Amino acid sequence: MSIMQTVLQSSHFMVINHVCKRPRVDCGGLQGSEPARFIFTRRGSFAVHVGARTYFARPGQAILLQKNVEYRISHPDFDSCDCCTDVWIDDAVLDSLDMTGAIAAPCREFSHDLQFQKTHVEMLLGLRHGGDMPDAAEEVLLDTLDSLLQSCAAVRPRARQAGMAHRVARVEEAIIGHAGENLDVHSLAQLAGCSSFHLCRIFRDSTGQSLRQFRLQQRLGNALGRLGDGEEDLAALACDVGFSSHSHMTEAFRQSLGASPSELREDLRHSDLLRLRNRLRAPFGSRSRLS
Repeated sequence: MSIMQTVLQSSHFMVINHVCKRPRVDCGGLQGSEPARFIFTRRGSFAVHVGARTYFARPGQAILLQKNVEYRISHPDFDSCDCCTDVWIDDAVLDSLDMTGAIAAPCREFSHDLQFQKTHVEMLLGLRHGGDMPDAAEEVLLDTLDSLLQSCAAVRPRARQAGMAHRVARVEEAIIGHAGENLDVHSLAQLAGCSSFHLCRIFRDSTGQSLRQFRLQQRLGNALGRLGDGEEDLAALACDVGFSSHSHMTEAFRQSLGASPSELREDLRHSDLLRLRNRLRAPFGSRSRLS
């Protein structure tokens, strides 16, 4: 069941909040003429299939689909609740971001850290709270995309050999499909059809992260999305996303974002477009407004 809510519709953007959970029915595919869009995952994960390639929309990775690209969606964790923010952008925004032209890939991946995951959640909550500020909303959306493109790895490095890339993708799918479990390296290596040592090497070369770092990012990203939804029972949240205890999750958040889950939840409750805009502009400066 897919629930869609339009959060913003302006001259250059349409922002849609997607919540997809069982029973899965018609989870996605090109239905006609569609603009380019960025997909930001708040919790859960899903796969976007374009041609023979598979791209994972997950915490820690945003997806850009170019306009009128045929795709289909699948869910590695069939029982999960997957939530994403779908930001549709027009040609003027694509030009502003230097992402048009004949060589533009039909789909691209943009790796990011937990700080940007928080920015994305703040952006959505700020749009909900400030729906009567369309100019500020467009500026924040542009600044958020700038933050992704300028401060994060633009395209995640992929294994060069097709067979190696396939092995890494199978392991990624297994981890995000069982984000709350501790799949051991030996089991993942068996899935990939290689030794544990070889898997650790090719996975880091391909993703820039160790298996442990990748798994931790998925857990923290999922937890952060739920904190943005106002999750009250933090002990249950820690268990649900795969931490051994509430204190384990708290320590992981303090190391990554310098704040506890309860502090982050309170901060997200007060998400504000103008405050987010000022923070985003501090390191990079402002992109010129679209006309």
